[in-house]
Amino acid sequence: MFDRTLMERLEEATEDASPVQERGSIDRFQASVLDNLRRILNARQGCCETRPDFGMPDLNDAIGQGADAVLVVARAVKQQIEMFEPRLKNVSVRFLADPDNPLQLDFQITAMLQYDDRTERVSFDTVLSDDKRFKVRG
Repeated sequence: MFDRTLMERLEEATEDASPVQERGSIDRFQASVLDNLRRILNARQGCCETRPDFGMPDLNDAIGQGADAVLVVARAVKQQIEMFEPRLKNVSVRFLADPDNPLQLDFQITAMLQYDDRTERVSFDTVLSDDKRFKVRG
């Protein structure tokens, strides 16, 4: 299994600098997963001709569904992670209501991260901002 995404491997291959020394570290691995989650969740469906299912659907459609909007967005987040981040297993997406900001959509993503022969529980927080972009923190 690769510890970096295809894009990371391609970018590294074009760099003039020497290879990164910490290639096999768990921190680098987790950072790679986090970067990939940002790419996945901030891509829009239809942006990739070879994979029209890559990226989040139009969130305006989800928000128009009223009370079910949170469930629709959470389901889309989970589906995208399961399809396009194979290093995470048993993905769970939970809405975190913020009483001080009831219109903000905060989600907690928990999953099992598979790294070498180990499996580690990880958690990420995401916020859907006003500009319909996900901010992902690990």
